[in-house]
Amino acid sequence: MADAPTDPRLALALRIAEEAGRHALARAGRTVVEWKGPGDRVTEVDRAVQARMLQEIATWFPGDGVVAEEGEHRIHPEREFVWVLDPLDGTNNYALGIPSYAVAVGVLRSGEPYAGVIHDPNTGFTCSAVRGGGAFAGDRKLALAARLLSPSSNVSVRVPLDPRFEPVTIAWLRRYKLRAFGSVALHLAYAAIGAIDVVLDHRAALWDLVAGAAVLLEAGGVVSDPMGGPVFPAAVAGIHAPFLAGNPAAHAEAVAACRRL
Repeated sequence: MADAPTDPRLALALRIAEEAGRHALARAGRTVVEWKGPGDRVTEVDRAVQARMLQEIATWFPGDGVVAEEGEHRIHPEREFVWVLDPLDGTNNYALGIPSYAVAVGVLRSGEPYAGVIHDPNTGFTCSAVRGGGAFAGDRKLALAARLLSPSSNVSVRVPLDPRFEPVTIAWLRRYKLRAFGSVALHLAYAAIGAIDVVLDHRAALWDLVAGAAVLLEAGGVVSDPMGGPVFPAAVAGIHAPFLAGNPAAHAEAVAACRRL
């Protein structure tokens, strides 16, 4: 951002995201990798970074709740402000040495996206937002244009494909350009800067979504379920949910396609 953020939660989110990114880079290629589920890796860096984040939040905002990926930590998720943390979104990439991952720090207020930071430590690309304060990519304020889907459009979909949305996603892959980086948070950040027109994810986790949703919404984008219904206010108990996001015109077009299924 051009100036230091005045919102104290956003300021902390930026600081802990950048600290996490530095730690991840320092340990790249030298971390212990384990499996926490089929196709789902976790590293000692994920756990160390998350522990540090939790410590900082408890120090500066002891009255806030927290939901975090590793171990699915849920500490007072009923509180007004709830931090939603993904210490490394794209752990599979990180573990394999693919430099495409991000630190995602989101904050919900009464279940709605309030603030978010997405930080790519490999490039320094950072998006941030706080409700009513604008969305930024670095020091550039974001104002997302409404743009219909066209042959030049970029779309992002989760694979393997969900059978429910397969007709839509296959049609998109025939007409548009696929962009897939292995990080939901980065997909949403790229949607916020207008680089991706539509993001369809049939099984996103809350910690994948909140930071990016905060940025995209503040930039002028739209986030819904695939049929156009609300995703927020988020029920923290429902950790995984499908979502559809993008610029307003492309999002409306994509919702119409999903409703025809």
